[in-house]
Amino acid sequence: MEFFPVYVLHSGEWEENKFINFVSDCVIIESTFSYNNLVAAISEQIRINSKLNTIEINFLPNEGLQPILIYNDTSVKVYIELKKKSLNFTKYPMFVTVKEIYDNRLVATSSSCLVATSSSCLVVTSFNSIDVSTIDSTEIMPDIELIENTKLSENTGIIDNMLNEFVEKDQVYKDKETVMNVMKDLAVRERFQFKVKRSSATKYHLMCVDDSCAWNFKSSAVFKANIFKVRSYNNNHTCGYGERYLTQRQATSGVIASIVKDKYVNPKKVYTANDIIEDIQKQHGIEVSYMKAWRAKEIVMTMIRGSPSDSYKELPKYFYMLEQTNPGTVTKLHKSEDGCFLYAYVSLNASIKGWEHCRPIMVVDESFLKAAYKGTILTSCTHDGAGKILPLAYAIVDSENNKSWEWFFVQIKGTFGVREGMCIVSDRNESIFNATKTVYPEVPHCIYFHLWQNVKRTFKKHHKQLKDIFFALARAYTIEKFEYHMTEMCKIDPRVQPYLFEVGYERWSRAYSKVKRSMVMTSNIAESINAVKDARELPVMRLPEYMTNLLQQWNNKNRKSAMETSTELGEKYDKLLRENLIASEQMTVSPATEHLYTVFEGVRRNIVCLEEGTCSCGKFQMDELPCLHAWAVLKNQQLKPGQYCSFYYKKDKLLRTYEFPVNPMPDESLWVIPIEVMKDVVLPPKWRRNAVRPRKERLRPALEKESKKAFSCSVCRQGGHNRKTCRNRPK
Repeated sequence: MEFFPVYVLHSGEWEENKFINFVSDCVIIESTFSYNNLVAAISEQIRINSKLNTIEINFLPNEGLQPILIYNDTSVKVYIELKKKSLNFTKYPMFVTVKEIYDNRLVATSSSCLVATSSSCLVVTSFNSIDVSTIDSTEIMPDIELIENTKLSENTGIIDNMLNEFVEKDQVYKDKETVMNVMKDLAVRERFQFKVKRSSATKYHLMCVDDSCAWNFKSSAVFKANIFKVRSYNNNHTCGYGERYLTQRQATSGVIASIVKDKYVNPKKVYTANDIIEDIQKQHGIEVSYMKAWRAKEIVMTMIRGSPSDSYKELPKYFYMLEQTNPGTVTKLHKSEDGCFLYAYVSLNASIKGWEHCRPIMVVDESFLKAAYKGTILTSCTHDGAGKILPLAYAIVDSENNKSWEWFFVQIKGTFGVREGMCIVSDRNESIFNATKTVYPEVPHCIYFHLWQNVKRTFKKHHKQLKDIFFALARAYTIEKFEYHMTEMCKIDPRVQPYLFEVGYERWSRAYSKVKRSMVMTSNIAESINAVKDARELPVMRLPEYMTNLLQQWNNKNRKSAMETSTELGEKYDKLLRENLIASEQMTVSPATEHLYTVFEGVRRNIVCLEEGTCSCGKFQMDELPCLHAWAVLKNQQLKPGQYCSFYYKKDKLLRTYEFPVNPMPDESLWVIPIEVMKDVVLPPKWRRNAVRPRKERLRPALEKESKKAFSCSVCRQGGHNRKTCRNRPK
């Protein structure tokens, strides 16, 4: 079997043997193609609805000659033989003219052709093709009259809305399925029942469940095509109410799905099977079982989100369009040897450019997915100059392990590189530690809050007494304060100090940190992205769509906020600066040199050096923001604080962070995808969904859960017992 790429010119028109006003495209044809195969391939590629339109295919054997019409298998074989002799892509292009079925110049026949007055043959993909010369004109006269008598209102047109509420004679519907859904929905809304009298490929007749009732509905195909027309409709019921209201056979799960479909458009909205039961009961007075409601929900999910397995096939096309829409965006797709999905990575151009204007502190975290094939989403974020979240990149992987994390960090390093003073913050995950050690050996890896969970779990006996001291230890700005708190901790439990030393002081404490990670002590900012729980149930194709829309909203909102900033610094750091100003009001300053000052805070002395931007309290140099002691000096010398703040906190850096927007994606019907991308097939991963219902939350260790509120006695106000067992009652 051979494959031939063909240059296609479509949606144009002929003018003196010249094809003008066309659109360029391409299609792959096989050497074994029949005429119907060719029509189907072209219709799919140029996105033609074969139910509503016809196409005429021509090609030029040579310049200056008349175009040759392709209308049967023989024509296709001739064309393929010509393509075999010349593999030039632009040689023998196909000229495709698109015409509507209801063109006045066209006549529908029971054969495969639509015959025009010029005797040319057009393609109808739903029928087999035959030679026009074999058709007797007398055979098509009844159909000609049928076309002339068919009235299509310009206002109504062909109805494709399955929830159409108004039904009348002479309406034309897109296909039989649309008619069936409209009538079922009508029966549910108007609370009556019908039974099918006749149903075939070309006819759909209904009657009331009561045989003596006059209500009836008749529809049939137009021109023996897929389009259906209402031939007669008597909407008057002459039967009793009991027969109609007793049950509701038309309230199938499919009909209920079409009624509640709009409830599931927004993935943030929680709409359960019980909600469906309640709403159908209130709106239509119909009692629905839980299983029927659950099936309706599953049908809606498939209608809106698509098939979970087919979703993987759409990833190459989506990533291609994402890169085209947002130039500079980086996407990666990694498959196994047999073509199964393993990893997918996305970093938008707006995030890549914004990273250059933020402090080089990268926070990473993970969250489990709950779609049919499960998986894990890995995220990377940072803080902008206003202290708000700037998502950098994310990856969808099979699970959280050494290989997936290493692959993620390799992509991040290739996208964002390595910056001076860079730091990676995460939870104490062994896979993250191993991956950063391999990919970023020169970049410090910091942990904090999650280390406390390990301390709490390891030293259960004294964890309540250790908690405050541990956090004071981690937040201490100077080594002196760190050592003081460490001494206090050793008095409570001497085993903690060797444990923390083995982890490495520089990985979790400010005082020993090798980089200025300042106030970024936890991975909570990454967890705030992972907390978008409504997106974790989406199929793999819809998840990048959701993330792109989310980042687009955040980017636009933060850019507007940056433009409206009236202060020199971003919102968060301007607030901290004002708080330090208020705290410095009771201090006195004694200058030693032009740049060196002693600041008295009560009886305590602090040394501030403006030239080096340091203070003996450690906050000035670590936060890169004037502390309360530096503020006292600045006020004393009547200096502005802006020049002593990190340039990452300033408004101009904040504006440059959001200089590049996230461009919206076009509708999928407008995508133009190259052949090589179309050929890139991604199969679903090999892991499968468990038989049980997926969890909504991860299982937390007992010690990680919030401790219960301590209770006390209402009589003696002491803890450990209640009033019934109190032994301290007044006698």
